[in-house]
Amino acid sequence: MTTNAGAQLVLVTDAGCDLSTDMFKKYDIRIAPLKILFGDEVYQSGVDITHEQFYERLARGDVHPTTSQPTVAEFVEMYQELGTQGKPILSLHLSEGLSGTVNVARQAANQLPDLDITVHDCGTLSSALGLQVLTAARAAAAGRTIDEILPILKQTHEVANLLFSVEDLSYLYKGGRIGTVRYQVGQALRIKPVVTVCKTGDKAGTYIPAGRVRSLAKAADFFIDQITEAVGAGNKLRAISLYGDDPTLAQQMNARLTDMFDCVYLDMVPTAPVLGVHVGPGALGISYAPGDWPV
Repeated sequence: MTTNAGAQLVLVTDAGCDLSTDMFKKYDIRIAPLKILFGDEVYQSGVDITHEQFYERLARGDVHPTTSQPTVAEFVEMYQELGTQGKPILSLHLSEGLSGTVNVARQAANQLPDLDITVHDCGTLSSALGLQVLTAARAAAAGRTIDEILPILKQTHEVANLLFSVEDLSYLYKGGRIGTVRYQVGQALRIKPVVTVCKTGDKAGTYIPAGRVRSLAKAADFFIDQITEAVGAGNKLRAISLYGDDPTLAQQMNARLTDMFDCVYLDMVPTAPVLGVHVGPGALGISYAPGDWPV
């Protein structure tokens, strides 16, 4: 059963958004699938390949996967279908600095002048995008309009953060996210980078380093230290933990967060393939925002 009876709009995101299946269903959020390419093999994320199947295929190691955004025609078809509901469409997407998806969505919206479509670049991805989408869904369910929701999303983006780290640097290297020297030095010294998404300046919406650790267990400590500094122990927290093919560390991290903060929302999800192609199966991450929901 959905919880969007009061919503006066239709909410769309893409497969770069990490939220639990329950939340997508609860708020009837439509997902534009991104394509995953293993050589000549093409899959639609979340449609004909699951997270588990993706990591099983990735583990074979014979071909490094790439991702591709939906086509303009695919967005047009989806928007036309959703437009039959007679409601405005709010389309929330991962950062333009990391994917061309939002620009494709804009092109599609421009081809449909008779539909009320607002395309918004959320400036981030993964579970940080998930926090924005969930914020929008809650606001829409409360009857807020798109004009009322957009400032709330901007505020959420300003206070929310995404941190992640990886066990194996080779995926970042193969995906072109780090250079040869940095890869070789990191492998030799067994250094794991902590990565975030920049929110201001020329690098806004792209990956930037946030620190270095020696293991994913140390990454969890680093994440919690950052959250404590930003939020304050005992205060209200919204967070979504991320993992690759093993949820153990994410489960342990969430247990610690439950003890340390007043968690108004705490979830745990596997990383979407759009991030998984760069971080590999051995990954750990978290998005977080201080305080209660705005709506």
